[in-house]
Amino acid sequence: MTSVFTRDYAVRFGEIDHAGVMYYPALFDRIHKAFEDFWPEALGKTYAEVLGDDGIGFPLIDTKTTFSAPFRFGDTMRVAIDVVRIGTRSVTFRVRLGATGDERLRAEARMVNAVIAMESFRPVPLPAAYAEALGPYLVDPHVVESPA
Repeated sequence: MTSVFTRDYAVRFGEIDHAGVMYYPALFDRIHKAFEDFWPEALGKTYAEVLGDDGIGFPLIDTKTTFSAPFRFGDTMRVAIDVVRIGTRSVTFRVRLGATGDERLRAEARMVNAVIAMESFRPVPLPAAYAEALGPYLVDPHVVESPA
């Protein structure tokens, strides 16, 4: 069975724009916070430990995001992260965003993250322990599901 990282986050007043919806920079910030929260579950290490102790980084090099419904102040956003590709020097993550109590998929992002050595900022092969830890999160990229 495939693992999916899920986390709920409150949509805060400071993340809302004049139109009354979560503005897209706040949404991308939330996606990155969930990406950081993913690592302790998947690997047993914080993202700070991945960067600092292991010297491995995962900078975002490409993303495609589709927005289909807004988030509003007071919503509880559910973020689901899984993996659609484990390459030798990159990993493609799928991030699905919905709201608790609502079956709609409100946004989805595909993020290609390079694997780099933090010391040199040069590409390096994905360490075997990382590939093994990400393996349970690997899904069919064509399956569309709600994060709820």
